[in-house]
Amino acid sequence: MLKNGIYLSLILFLGVMGYFVVNDLFNENSIMLASVVFLVVSVGIFSLTTHFKKKVELVPAQKFINVIYIGLFALYGIAMGLSLVYSPALETAASIRFEGILFLLASGVLLYGLYIFMKRNVLHHV
Repeated sequence: MLKNGIYLSLILFLGVMGYFVVNDLFNENSIMLASVVFLVVSVGIFSLTTHFKKKVELVPAQKFINVIYIGLFALYGIAMGLSLVYSPALETAASIRFEGILFLLASGVLLYGLYIFMKRNVLHHV
């Protein structure tokens, strides 16, 4: 139980720090670095999400927080990625589209981790 609580705390910490770092980098027009940081944070959250202990039943609050939190973080990445990929003002910048694709890829990693988490810890009782 303690190990799962530590994983949840690390997921929350990575998500909050990742959001603020990515948002600050994005506001400073360092979009490539922001997309790479978002990808690294997403892979970290994915690895923590998929390593919850199976033998210990998670508290419903842990399940709820994990699903909502990772879902919101993935939606943030999807919104950022789509805004970069389909931005009409940035039609000539192919690198901006690539950075948007990195955001979308990282969001896909998060959603896949969320799917695995839900399959193992949430939906097996239904």
